Amino acid sequence: MARGRASEEKPIDFLWLRFIGVTRLGFTHKTIGFLYFGYWADLFETYKKNYNFETKKGLYRILEMEEISSLDVL
Repeated sequence: MARGRASEEKPIDFLWLRFIGVTRLGFTHKTIGFLYFGYWADLFETYKKNYNFETKKGLYRILEMEEISSLDVL
């Protein structure tokens, strides 16, 4: 059985990572350089969810309850 070509690895675009970190996530150029990549990726995923929420004009769904006195009730 012939194997297909192995997927080629794409280089990481560090300039794009820094650009997004500064312009979208609000970090300074110095601070973004000290972040671990996994932490940056987690922040970016959260940013994407928030961006989609804002652009689609989504609304949080609030459960109808008789009375909500604190967040502990929820």
